[in-house]
Amino acid sequence: MKIAVFSDSHGMCKYMLDETAKLTKSITLNYIIHLGDLVQDAQTLQKKFPEIPVLYVYGNCDFAYDRSKQEKELEFDGKKFFILHGDTRRVKYSLDGLQAVAAQKDYDIILYGHTHTPYKTYSNGAYIINPGSISFNRDGSNTRSYCVIDITGDTLDANIVYV
Repeated sequence: MKIAVFSDSHGMCKYMLDETAKLTKSITLNYIIHLGDLVQDAQTLQKKFPEIPVLYVYGNCDFAYDRSKQEKELEFDGKKFFILHGDTRRVKYSLDGLQAVAAQKDYDIILYGHTHTPYKTYSNGAYIINPGSISFNRDGSNTRSYCVIDITGDTLDANIVYV
């Protein structure tokens, strides 16, 4: 199973559309996850690629800001995911909140956005990953990024892709 993860597109759908088109030429993409800012971009992606389910959470810049839709638990091939935009857990200041979630729950992966900075670590039995921003990163690199997750059997592999 292959999952593309985008975050913080902020109205720049072109980059998500381009990367999804590239991915689908070489792999079967089973799902797309969008981590907020802007949900309308996720909906545009769903219209362009109707054969790929697009799952999303709301971010702090979404017009129809709905706090009840900012965090979700998902499961793919027996792997437990926790997805969120990140502002509700104050990820710009510390990842302590996410590490506590990883320690309390039996997640395999926690995906968050909001900071526009790619990040990947393994803590308390879970990967904690920020795919960065598909519109503009704030890591000083002047690049865009997203994540591709591969679940094969019991193995979960996640890689940040820079474009």
